[in-house]
Amino acid sequence: MTTGHDFNAGVISPNELYTLKAFTRKLGIREATLRSARRAGLRVYYVHKHAYIYGRDWIEYVLNSQGPQNGGPVSEAV
Repeated sequence: MTTGHDFNAGVISPNELYTLKAFTRKLGIREATLRSARRAGLRVYYVHKHAYIYGRDWIEYVLNSQGPQNGGPVSEAV
């Protein structure tokens, strides 16, 4: 039975390479959101004028975007 729902929507695999269009569609984000992430340091790979995002880079970007005030990792002073 098919429900028409993509149960993998919003899930990014760390070992997959995504085109920008496929990436925004998979996450359900707007191009402006992706543009902001790129400006903030999300790594994008270019091959023959085509841009790709590696899933692992997105996951790292999201984890590093969280500060202590947002429930992200807290670095301890030594």
